[in-house]
Amino acid sequence: MKILLAEDEEDLQLIFKMVLEDESHTVTVVNNGYEALERLANDTFDLLLIDVMMPQMDGLELCERIQDHPVWRQIPILLLTAKPKSSLSLKDLPPMVRGLIEKPFNVFQLIDEVRTILAST
Repeated sequence: MKILLAEDEEDLQLIFKMVLEDESHTVTVVNNGYEALERLANDTFDLLLIDVMMPQMDGLELCERIQDHPVWRQIPILLLTAKPKSSLSLKDLPPMVRGLIEKPFNVFQLIDEVRTILAST
């Protein structure tokens, strides 16, 4: 499966990429929301992993822009956040956001969330 990872921290980019590629996924990494929109315009993805706090365009604004696009809003999203889960609620987020992973994250939780989301699409 093809995954787009929007994450600005290089160390986390490497970890996410390594873990997901070990699960046989193809991972494209971008550093911010604008780069994510550019990649979405030029490629197709099965899942989007989006960091909430990024420079230039944060993950929540990126989700809003994705929601406004008739094709992109069909792609499931897994949000990555350093904020406590209690400050974000799935019911308050666009419907394509299927889960939240808190940083620092558990690799096994990430794998389980990705498998669950991809199995339901």
